[in-house]
Amino acid sequence: MRSKHEEKVAEPRTVTRRDALRLLMGAGVAGLAVLAHPLHAAAVTQEEIDAAQKKADEAQTQLDAIADQVASLNEQMSSTMSQIEDVDNQITQKQADIESKQSEIDTKQGEIDERQKEVEEKQAKLGDRMASAYKSGTQSALDLILASTSFEELTSNIYYLDKISQSDRAMIDDVKALKAQLEQDKAQLEQEKAELETQKADLETQQANLQSLKEAQQSQLDALQAKQQEAIDLVSQLDSEVQDLISQRNEELLAAQREAERIAAEKAAAAAAAAAAAAKKNSSNGGSSNGGSSNNGGGSYSPATGSAAAVATACYRTPSAGAGYCAAWVSNVFINAGIGHFGGNACDMYYAYCYSSSTSAIKPGMIVAVPTEPYSAAARIYGHVGIYIGSGIVMHSLSGVVRSQSLSSWVSQFGVTSTPRWGWLGGVVLS
Repeated sequence: MRSKHEEKVAEPRTVTRRDALRLLMGAGVAGLAVLAHPLHAAAVTQEEIDAAQKKADEAQTQLDAIADQVASLNEQMSSTMSQIEDVDNQITQKQADIESKQSEIDTKQGEIDERQKEVEEKQAKLGDRMASAYKSGTQSALDLILASTSFEELTSNIYYLDKISQSDRAMIDDVKALKAQLEQDKAQLEQEKAELETQKADLETQQANLQSLKEAQQSQLDALQAKQQEAIDLVSQLDSEVQDLISQRNEELLAAQREAERIAAEKAAAAAAAAAAAAKKNSSNGGSSNGGSSNNGGGSYSPATGSAAAVATACYRTPSAGAGYCAAWVSNVFINAGIGHFGGNACDMYYAYCYSSSTSAIKPGMIVAVPTEPYSAAARIYGHVGIYIGSGIVMHSLSGVVRSQSLSSWVSQFGVTSTPRWGWLGGVVLS
Protein backbone atom coordinates (compact mmCIF):
# COMPACT_ATOMS: atom_id res chain seq x y z
CA MET A 1 0.00 0.00 0.00
CA ARG A 2 1.05 3.65 -0.42
CA SER A 3 3.16 5.53 2.06
CA LYS A 4 1.28 8.43 3.58
CA HIS A 5 4.03 10.73 2.32
CA GLU A 6 3.39 9.65 -1.30
CA GLU A 7 -0.32 10.43 -1.44
CA LYS A 8 -1.30 12.20 -4.65
CA VAL A 9 -4.33 14.39 -5.23
CA ALA A 10 -6.65 12.68 -7.72
CA GLU A 11 -8.27 14.61 -10.55
CA PRO A 12 -11.95 15.35 -9.78
CA ARG A 13 -14.50 13.59 -11.95
CA THR A 14 -18.25 13.22 -12.17
CA VAL A 15 -19.74 10.55 -9.92
CA THR A 16 -21.68 8.17 -12.13
CA ARG A 17 -24.52 5.84 -11.23
CA ARG A 18 -22.05 2.95 -11.28
CA ASP A 19 -19.67 4.86 -9.00
CA ALA A 20 -22.51 5.36 -6.52
CA LEU A 21 -23.14 1.63 -6.37
CA ARG A 22 -19.42 0.99 -5.97
CA LEU A 23 -19.30 3.48 -3.09
CA LEU A 24 -22.24 1.73 -1.51
CA MET A 25 -20.50 -1.60 -1.88
CA GLY A 26 -17.24 -0.15 -0.54
CA ALA A 27 -18.95 1.26 2.54
CA GLY A 28 -20.32 -2.18 3.35
CA VAL A 29 -17.14 -4.16 2.93
CA ALA A 30 -14.36 -1.72 3.83
CA GLY A 31 -11.64 -3.59 5.61
CA LEU A 32 -13.25 -6.99 5.14
CA ALA A 33 -11.87 -8.26 1.82
CA VAL A 34 -8.26 -8.12 2.90
CA LEU A 35 -9.01 -10.19 5.98
CA ALA A 36 -10.72 -13.06 4.19
CA HIS A 37 -8.91 -16.32 4.81
CA PRO A 38 -8.33 -18.38 1.63
CA LEU A 39 -10.06 -21.34 3.26
CA HIS A 40 -13.18 -19.17 3.47
CA ALA A 41 -13.00 -17.38 0.12
CA ALA A 42 -16.19 -15.46 -0.77
CA ALA A 43 -18.46 -17.24 -3.21
CA VAL A 44 -19.39 -13.86 -4.76
CA THR A 45 -16.42 -12.24 -6.50
CA GLN A 46 -15.84 -8.67 -7.54
CA GLU A 47 -15.87 -9.86 -11.14
CA GLU A 48 -19.42 -11.18 -10.68
CA ILE A 49 -20.52 -7.90 -9.16
CA ASP A 50 -18.84 -5.94 -11.98
CA ALA A 51 -20.49 -8.18 -14.58
CA ALA A 52 -23.91 -7.69 -12.98
CA GLN A 53 -23.30 -3.95 -12.74
CA LYS A 54 -22.26 -3.86 -16.40
CA LYS A 55 -25.55 -5.51 -17.39
CA ALA A 56 -27.45 -2.99 -15.26
CA ASP A 57 -25.54 -0.11 -16.89
CA GLU A 58 -26.24 -1.48 -20.38
CA ALA A 59 -29.93 -1.84 -19.55
CA GLN A 60 -29.95 1.72 -18.22
CA THR A 61 -28.34 2.94 -21.46
CA GLN A 62 -31.04 1.17 -23.47
CA LEU A 63 -33.70 2.65 -21.21
CA ASP A 64 -32.27 6.14 -21.75
CA ALA A 65 -32.32 5.58 -25.54
CA ILE A 66 -35.96 4.43 -25.41
CA ALA A 67 -36.86 7.45 -23.29
CA ASP A 68 -35.32 9.70 -25.96
CA GLN A 69 -37.38 7.92 -28.64
CA VAL A 70 -40.56 8.32 -26.58
CA ALA A 71 -39.86 12.04 -26.11
CA SER A 72 -39.21 12.48 -29.85
CA LEU A 73 -42.37 10.59 -30.78
CA ASN A 74 -44.41 12.64 -28.32
CA GLU A 75 -43.14 15.78 -30.04
CA GLN A 76 -44.12 14.34 -33.43
CA MET A 77 -47.59 13.46 -32.15
CA SER A 78 -47.98 16.94 -30.70
CA SER A 79 -47.09 18.41 -34.11
CA THR A 80 -49.52 16.05 -35.87
CA MET A 81 -52.36 16.92 -33.48
CA SER A 82 -51.63 20.63 -34.03
CA GLN A 83 -51.87 20.07 -37.80
CA ILE A 84 -55.14 18.15 -37.36
CA GLU A 85 -56.57 21.00 -35.30
CA ASP A 86 -55.47 23.53 -37.94
CA VAL A 87 -57.07 21.47 -40.73
CA ASP A 88 -60.25 21.09 -38.66
CA ASN A 89 -60.42 24.88 -38.38
CA GLN A 90 -59.88 25.24 -42.13
CA ILE A 91 -62.63 22.69 -42.87
CA THR A 92 -65.01 24.54 -40.54
CA GLN A 93 -64.19 27.82 -42.32
CA LYS A 94 -64.65 26.20 -45.75
CA GLN A 95 -68.01 24.82 -44.69
CA ALA A 96 -69.06 28.29 -43.53
CA ASP A 97 -67.89 29.73 -46.88
CA ILE A 98 -69.83 27.05 -48.76
CA GLU A 99 -72.98 27.77 -46.77
CA SER A 100 -72.54 31.51 -47.37
CA LYS A 101 -72.04 30.89 -51.09
CA GLN A 102 -75.10 28.67 -51.16
CA SER A 103 -77.09 31.49 -49.54
CA GLU A 104 -75.90 33.85 -52.31
CA ILE A 105 -76.86 31.27 -54.92
CA ASP A 106 -80.30 30.91 -53.38
CA THR A 107 -80.76 34.69 -53.38
CA LYS A 108 -79.60 34.91 -56.99
CA GLN A 109 -81.96 32.09 -57.92
CA GLY A 110 -84.83 34.04 -56.35
CA GLU A 111 -83.96 37.06 -58.48
CA ILE A 112 -83.77 34.86 -61.59
CA ASP A 113 -87.16 33.39 -60.77
CA GLU A 114 -88.65 36.90 -60.43
CA ARG A 115 -87.19 38.00 -63.77
CA GLN A 116 -88.39 34.83 -65.39
CA LYS A 117 -91.88 35.53 -64.09
CA GLU A 118 -91.69 39.10 -65.41
CA VAL A 119 -90.54 37.88 -68.82
CA GLU A 120 -93.37 35.40 -68.92
CA GLU A 121 -95.88 38.12 -67.94
CA LYS A 122 -94.55 40.51 -70.61
CA GLN A 123 -94.56 37.78 -73.19
CA ALA A 124 -98.14 36.88 -72.23
CA LYS A 125 -99.27 40.51 -72.63
CA LEU A 126 -97.52 40.82 -75.95
CA GLY A 127 -99.05 37.54 -77.06
CA ASP A 128 -102.50 38.73 -76.06
CA ARG A 129 -102.01 41.92 -77.96
CA MET A 130 -100.79 40.19 -81.06
CA ALA A 131 -103.58 37.61 -80.82
CA SER A 132 -106.11 40.43 -80.60
CA ALA A 133 -104.56 42.13 -83.61
CA TYR A 134 -104.59 38.87 -85.48
CA LYS A 135 -108.28 38.24 -84.71
CA SER A 136 -109.24 41.72 -85.84
CA GLY A 137 -107.06 41.29 -88.88
CA THR A 138 -105.05 44.06 -90.32
CA GLN A 139 -108.16 46.20 -90.63
CA SER A 140 -107.56 47.97 -87.36
CA ALA A 141 -104.12 49.11 -88.40
CA LEU A 142 -105.45 49.91 -91.92
CA ASP A 143 -108.42 51.76 -90.44
CA LEU A 144 -106.04 53.71 -88.26
CA ILE A 145 -103.99 54.64 -91.31
CA LEU A 146 -106.98 55.40 -93.57
CA ALA A 147 -108.63 57.41 -90.87
CA SER A 148 -105.77 59.83 -90.98
CA THR A 149 -106.98 63.24 -92.26
CA SER A 150 -103.56 64.49 -93.14
CA PHE A 151 -100.14 63.24 -94.09
CA GLU A 152 -98.77 64.34 -90.77
CA GLU A 153 -101.44 62.35 -88.93
CA LEU A 154 -100.74 59.35 -91.16
CA THR A 155 -97.05 59.35 -90.44
CA SER A 156 -97.77 59.91 -86.78
CA ASN A 157 -100.10 56.94 -86.62
CA ILE A 158 -97.65 54.68 -88.48
CA TYR A 159 -94.84 55.85 -86.12
CA TYR A 160 -97.05 55.19 -83.10
CA LEU A 161 -97.82 51.65 -84.22
CA ASP A 162 -94.15 50.98 -84.85
CA LYS A 163 -93.16 52.44 -81.46
CA ILE A 164 -95.58 50.19 -79.63
CA SER A 165 -94.00 47.14 -81.29
CA GLN A 166 -90.46 48.31 -80.56
CA SER A 167 -91.30 49.14 -76.95
CA ASP A 168 -92.69 45.67 -76.33
CA ARG A 169 -89.67 44.05 -77.88
CA ALA A 170 -87.25 46.27 -75.97
CA MET A 171 -89.02 45.53 -72.70
CA ILE A 172 -88.82 41.80 -73.32
CA ASP A 173 -85.16 42.07 -74.40
CA ASP A 174 -84.27 43.99 -71.22
CA VAL A 175 -85.90 41.40 -69.01
CA LYS A 176 -84.17 38.57 -70.90
CA ALA A 177 -80.81 40.33 -70.67
CA LEU A 178 -81.23 40.81 -66.92
CA LYS A 179 -82.21 37.16 -66.56
CA ALA A 180 -79.15 36.10 -68.60
CA GLN A 181 -76.90 38.19 -66.33
CA LEU A 182 -78.49 36.62 -63.30
CA GLU A 183 -77.97 33.18 -64.81
CA GLN A 184 -74.29 34.07 -65.40
CA ASP A 185 -73.91 35.32 -61.84
CA LYS A 186 -75.50 32.14 -60.56
CA ALA A 187 -73.15 30.00 -62.69
CA GLN A 188 -70.18 31.93 -61.24
CA LEU A 189 -71.47 31.32 -57.73
CA GLU A 190 -71.99 27.65 -58.51
CA GLN A 191 -68.41 27.44 -59.75
CA GLU A 192 -67.08 29.16 -56.62
CA LYS A 193 -69.14 26.81 -54.48
CA ALA A 194 -67.76 23.80 -56.39
CA GLU A 195 -64.20 25.09 -55.81
CA LEU A 196 -64.92 25.49 -52.11
CA GLU A 197 -66.30 21.97 -51.95
CA THR A 198 -63.16 20.68 -53.74
CA GLN A 199 -60.97 22.51 -51.23
CA LYS A 200 -63.04 21.12 -48.39
CA ALA A 201 -62.70 17.60 -49.84
CA ASP A 202 -58.91 18.08 -50.07
CA LEU A 203 -58.82 19.24 -46.46
CA GLU A 204 -60.91 16.25 -45.39
CA THR A 205 -58.45 13.97 -47.21
CA GLN A 206 -55.56 15.72 -45.48
CA GLN A 207 -57.41 15.38 -42.19
CA ALA A 208 -57.92 11.65 -42.77
CA ASN A 209 -54.21 11.22 -43.60
CA LEU A 210 -53.19 13.13 -40.49
CA GLN A 211 -55.59 11.06 -38.41
CA SER A 212 -54.04 7.88 -39.83
CA LEU A 213 -50.57 9.26 -39.06
CA LYS A 214 -51.67 10.08 -35.52
CA GLU A 215 -53.04 6.56 -35.03
CA ALA A 216 -49.80 5.06 -36.37
CA GLN A 217 -47.75 7.30 -34.07
CA GLN A 218 -49.99 6.39 -31.13
CA SER A 219 -49.51 2.70 -31.90
CA GLN A 220 -45.75 3.20 -32.12
CA LEU A 221 -45.80 5.22 -28.89
CA ASP A 222 -47.78 2.49 -27.11
CA ALA A 223 -45.23 -0.10 -28.24
CA LEU A 224 -42.32 2.11 -27.15
CA GLN A 225 -43.90 2.81 -23.78
CA ALA A 226 -44.44 -0.92 -23.26
CA LYS A 227 -40.79 -1.48 -24.18
CA GLN A 228 -39.81 1.36 -21.87
CA GLN A 229 -41.68 -0.25 -18.98
CA GLU A 230 -39.93 -3.54 -19.70
CA ALA A 231 -36.58 -1.72 -19.65
CA ILE A 232 -37.49 -0.02 -16.36
CA ASP A 233 -38.41 -3.38 -14.85
CA LEU A 234 -35.16 -4.90 -16.17
CA VAL A 235 -33.02 -2.09 -14.75
CA SER A 236 -34.80 -2.40 -11.41
CA GLN A 237 -34.29 -6.16 -11.45
CA LEU A 238 -30.59 -5.90 -12.37
CA ASP A 239 -29.99 -3.19 -9.77
CA SER A 240 -31.67 -5.43 -7.21
CA GLU A 241 -29.45 -8.32 -8.30
CA VAL A 242 -26.35 -6.13 -7.90
CA GLN A 243 -27.47 -5.12 -4.42
CA ASP A 244 -28.18 -8.75 -3.54
CA LEU A 245 -24.71 -9.76 -4.73
CA ILE A 246 -23.13 -6.96 -2.70
CA SER A 247 -25.12 -7.94 0.39
CA GLN A 248 -24.22 -11.61 -0.09
CA ARG A 249 -20.56 -10.74 -0.52
CA ASN A 250 -20.64 -8.53 2.58
CA GLU A 251 -22.04 -11.40 4.63
CA GLU A 252 -19.47 -13.84 3.25
CA LEU A 253 -16.58 -11.44 3.85
CA LEU A 254 -17.80 -10.72 7.36
CA ALA A 255 -17.96 -14.45 8.06
CA ALA A 256 -14.48 -14.86 6.55
CA GLN A 257 -13.14 -12.02 8.69
CA ARG A 258 -14.52 -13.56 11.85
CA GLU A 259 -13.11 -16.96 10.93
CA ALA A 260 -9.69 -15.45 10.11
CA GLU A 261 -9.65 -13.56 13.40
CA ARG A 262 -10.66 -16.70 15.27
CA ILE A 263 -7.85 -18.70 13.65
CA ALA A 264 -5.36 -15.89 14.27
CA ALA A 265 -6.42 -15.64 17.91
CA GLU A 266 -6.11 -19.41 18.38
CA LYS A 267 -2.66 -19.45 16.81
CA ALA A 268 -1.54 -16.42 18.79
CA ALA A 269 -2.77 -18.05 21.99
CA ALA A 270 -1.04 -21.29 21.05
CA ALA A 271 2.14 -19.40 20.25
CA ALA A 272 2.03 -17.55 23.55
CA ALA A 273 1.36 -20.77 25.43
CA ALA A 274 4.20 -22.51 23.60
CA ALA A 275 6.54 -19.60 24.31
CA ALA A 276 5.58 -19.63 28.00
CA ALA A 277 6.08 -23.39 28.18
CA ALA A 278 9.45 -23.15 26.47
CA ALA A 279 10.52 -20.33 28.78
CA LYS A 280 9.45 -22.36 31.81
CA LYS A 281 11.31 -25.40 30.52
CA ASN A 282 14.47 -23.40 29.86
CA SER A 283 14.20 -21.83 33.29
CA SER A 284 13.87 -25.21 34.99
CA ASN A 285 16.85 -26.45 32.96
CA GLY A 286 18.91 -23.42 33.87
CA GLY A 287 18.78 -22.14 30.27
CA SER A 288 18.20 -18.60 28.96
CA SER A 289 14.86 -17.37 27.68
CA ASN A 290 16.65 -15.92 24.66
CA GLY A 291 17.22 -19.43 23.38
CA GLY A 292 13.60 -20.45 23.62
CA SER A 293 11.23 -20.95 20.74
CA SER A 294 7.52 -21.34 20.11
CA ASN A 295 5.76 -23.42 17.53
CA ASN A 296 3.16 -21.65 15.39
CA GLY A 297 1.84 -22.85 12.08
CA GLY A 298 4.17 -25.82 11.87
CA GLY A 299 7.46 -23.79 12.00
CA SER A 300 9.92 -22.88 14.73
CA TYR A 301 9.99 -19.12 15.48
CA SER A 302 12.14 -17.17 17.96
CA PRO A 303 10.75 -14.39 20.17
CA ALA A 304 12.06 -10.84 19.73
CA THR A 305 15.06 -9.62 21.72
CA GLY A 306 17.27 -6.52 21.78
CA SER A 307 16.52 -3.88 19.14
CA ALA A 308 14.06 -6.31 17.54
CA ALA A 309 12.15 -6.28 20.84
CA ALA A 310 12.12 -2.48 20.72
CA VAL A 311 10.49 -2.68 17.29
CA ALA A 312 7.96 -5.22 18.59
CA THR A 313 7.15 -2.93 21.52
CA ALA A 314 6.78 0.05 19.16
CA CYS A 315 4.32 -1.97 17.07
CA TYR A 316 1.94 -2.09 20.04
CA ARG A 317 2.19 1.60 20.86
CA THR A 318 2.21 3.04 17.32
CA PRO A 319 -1.29 3.86 16.05
CA SER A 320 -2.39 3.27 12.48
CA ALA A 321 -1.52 6.00 9.99
CA GLY A 322 -4.93 5.54 8.38
CA ALA A 323 -6.68 3.23 5.95
CA GLY A 324 -4.41 2.38 3.04
CA TYR A 325 -1.20 3.54 4.77
CA CYS A 326 0.37 0.29 5.95
CA ALA A 327 3.87 1.43 4.82
CA ALA A 328 3.53 4.72 6.73
CA TRP A 329 2.71 2.76 9.88
CA VAL A 330 5.82 0.56 9.42
CA SER A 331 7.97 3.69 9.00
CA ASN A 332 6.48 5.22 12.15
CA VAL A 333 7.16 2.02 14.13
CA PHE A 334 10.86 2.09 13.24
CA ILE A 335 11.01 5.80 14.10
CA ASN A 336 9.36 5.17 17.49
CA ALA A 337 11.73 2.25 18.12
CA GLY A 338 14.69 4.59 17.57
CA ILE A 339 15.96 2.64 14.54
CA GLY A 340 15.51 5.41 11.95
CA HIS A 341 13.21 6.61 9.19
CA PHE A 342 12.67 4.54 6.05
CA GLY A 343 10.20 5.83 3.47
CA GLY A 344 8.48 4.33 0.44
CA ASN A 345 5.37 2.26 -0.12
CA ALA A 346 4.97 -1.48 0.46
CA CYS A 347 5.98 -2.29 -3.12
CA ASP A 348 9.18 -0.19 -2.75
CA MET A 349 10.05 -1.89 0.55
CA TYR A 350 9.43 -5.32 -0.94
CA TYR A 351 11.83 -4.88 -3.86
CA ALA A 352 14.44 -2.90 -1.88
CA TYR A 353 14.72 -4.93 1.35
CA CYS A 354 12.80 -8.24 1.16
CA TYR A 355 14.96 -11.08 -0.16
CA SER A 356 13.75 -14.34 1.41
CA SER A 357 10.59 -16.41 1.49
CA SER A 358 12.00 -19.17 3.71
CA THR A 359 10.44 -19.39 7.15
CA SER A 360 13.75 -20.59 8.50
CA ALA A 361 15.31 -17.23 7.59
CA ILE A 362 12.70 -14.94 9.17
CA LYS A 363 13.75 -13.00 12.27
CA PRO A 364 11.86 -10.74 14.70
CA GLY A 365 11.97 -7.13 13.51
CA MET A 366 11.96 -8.02 9.80
CA ILE A 367 9.36 -6.53 7.53
CA VAL A 368 7.02 -8.91 5.67
CA ALA A 369 5.67 -7.63 2.36
CA VAL A 370 4.03 -8.37 -0.99
CA PRO A 371 4.34 -6.06 -4.05
CA THR A 372 0.68 -6.54 -4.96
CA GLU A 373 -2.46 -8.17 -3.58
CA PRO A 374 -5.99 -8.39 -5.00
CA TYR A 375 -8.22 -6.94 -2.31
CA SER A 376 -8.39 -3.31 -3.48
CA ALA A 377 -7.29 -1.15 -6.39
CA ALA A 378 -4.60 0.58 -4.29
CA ALA A 379 -3.33 -2.74 -2.92
CA ARG A 380 -3.00 -4.14 -6.43
CA ILE A 381 -0.63 -1.24 -7.22
CA TYR A 382 1.20 -0.67 -3.94
CA GLY A 383 1.04 -4.06 -2.19
CA HIS A 384 0.97 -4.58 1.58
CA VAL A 385 3.56 -4.63 4.37
CA GLY A 386 3.75 -5.58 8.06
CA ILE A 387 6.35 -6.36 10.73
CA TYR A 388 7.24 -9.79 12.08
CA ILE A 389 7.46 -9.42 15.89
CA GLY A 390 8.51 -13.00 16.70
CA SER A 391 6.72 -16.07 18.03
CA GLY A 392 5.08 -16.57 14.61
CA ILE A 393 3.14 -13.27 14.75
CA VAL A 394 2.94 -10.47 12.16
CA MET A 395 1.56 -7.05 13.03
CA HIS A 396 0.25 -4.77 10.29
CA SER A 397 -2.03 -1.77 9.75
CA LEU A 398 -5.14 -2.79 7.83
CA SER A 399 -8.17 -0.59 7.08
CA GLY A 400 -7.00 1.93 9.68
CA VAL A 401 -6.58 -0.69 12.47
CA VAL A 402 -3.34 -2.26 13.76
CA ARG A 403 -3.83 -6.02 13.79
CA SER A 404 -1.94 -9.13 14.88
CA GLN A 405 -2.02 -12.21 12.66
CA SER A 406 -0.12 -15.45 12.43
CA LEU A 407 2.63 -15.51 9.81
CA SER A 408 1.14 -18.54 8.07
CA SER A 409 -2.28 -16.87 7.89
CA TRP A 410 -0.73 -13.61 6.63
CA VAL A 411 1.20 -15.47 3.93
CA SER A 412 -1.90 -17.43 2.88
CA GLN A 413 -4.06 -14.33 2.77
CA PHE A 414 -1.78 -11.85 1.03
CA GLY A 415 0.25 -14.28 -1.07
CA VAL A 416 -2.63 -14.94 -3.49
CA THR A 417 -1.14 -13.03 -6.46
CA SER A 418 2.52 -12.64 -5.42
CA THR A 419 5.11 -14.37 -3.20
CA PRO A 420 5.49 -12.83 0.29
CA ARG A 421 9.09 -12.06 1.28
CA TRP A 422 10.84 -10.69 4.32
CA GLY A 423 14.02 -8.84 5.15
CA TRP A 424 15.63 -6.04 7.16
CA LEU A 425 14.08 -2.60 6.54
CA GLY A 426 16.75 -0.22 5.32
CA GLY A 427 19.24 -3.09 5.42
CA VAL A 428 19.59 -2.56 9.19
CA VAL A 429 20.04 -5.94 10.92
CA LEU A 430 18.38 -5.81 14.33
CA SER A 431 19.88 -7.54 17.32
